[in-house]
Amino acid sequence: MVRGPRPVFGGAGCRVEENYGSRSSEARIYVFPTLAHRACRACRLNKRRNPCEFFGPPGVLAGSNDTRLYAAWQDPTILDSTPHGWRQPSPHRALDITEIPGIVEDYRKAAEHAKAAGFDGVELHAGNGYLPDQFLQDGVNRRTDSYGGSLRNRTRFLLQVVEAMVSVWGGDRVAVRIAPGGRWNGMSDSDPETLFDYVAKELNQFGLAYLHIIEPRVRGNVVIAEGQYAIAAARLRKIFKGKIVAAGGFEPGTAEEVVENGDADLVAFGRHFLANPDLPKRIRLRLPLNAYDRKTFYTFDAKGYTDYPFYEQVSESVTPAVR
Repeated sequence: MVRGPRPVFGGAGCRVEENYGSRSSEARIYVFPTLAHRACRACRLNKRRNPCEFFGPPGVLAGSNDTRLYAAWQDPTILDSTPHGWRQPSPHRALDITEIPGIVEDYRKAAEHAKAAGFDGVELHAGNGYLPDQFLQDGVNRRTDSYGGSLRNRTRFLLQVVEAMVSVWGGDRVAVRIAPGGRWNGMSDSDPETLFDYVAKELNQFGLAYLHIIEPRVRGNVVIAEGQYAIAAARLRKIFKGKIVAAGGFEPGTAEEVVENGDADLVAFGRHFLANPDLPKRIRLRLPLNAYDRKTFYTFDAKGYTDYPFYEQVSESVTPAVR
């Protein structure tokens, strides 16, 4: 993990391969860890043995103390994955405006830690209900101060965090991940197209490495709109001036389509990469993919992460011995 002193942590991030398929010695892979604030998903299970302790106060949210707006912690059917098993989220509270500069500083320090660790850049997770997403979307953000209400106010936190990360890395080594129209973790907005058009326009000022866009056809790790095109990437391509990485529900064929159409420069895979450690090779050679086991997602042991076979191992297991 790459993290600040309190709530910001680094996830798996994004691996970007330049000159994909090239055998040139100049081809290079860049690794950007994702920096995220788990906010309302913080847990306080055991003060002595709780590895989630550093995520900060229980249930910190961007914008409201109204439990009707985000009542996941009250629903016994909604559980968080922790090293101690599946547990209910803890009660939430709205951030006080005096706490916000400290959280921005946490992101800056996390970016510094990532640089010291030797990564090539950092990606800010501003989607899927993580803290920046809670500021952006008015279904959750009901603040009446300078961080709520207008588009300018609701994007203020995101832009402050990006500015802090850019101060460490420079713009071309910072990326942002957003989820236009995303409803995961209780998110919603009254006008998501206008909101994320504005977000994309404002992010142009930083000269980012890329904008990572999660398509609204997925909710969490489940595709909810089979066959839908990459509508978010296609829309924001007309606004964002830099590179776009599209994500969410892609198969090799649809990934090729969105790149050929010019609506994305790269495509990110999650589920298929978990199940296929040699995914680039399989896509390049049009080899069949291993099926993923959804029951092993977001768990805490090696099963479902390091035990999927390479294509050669599968081939050897089904090839009869030569006598």
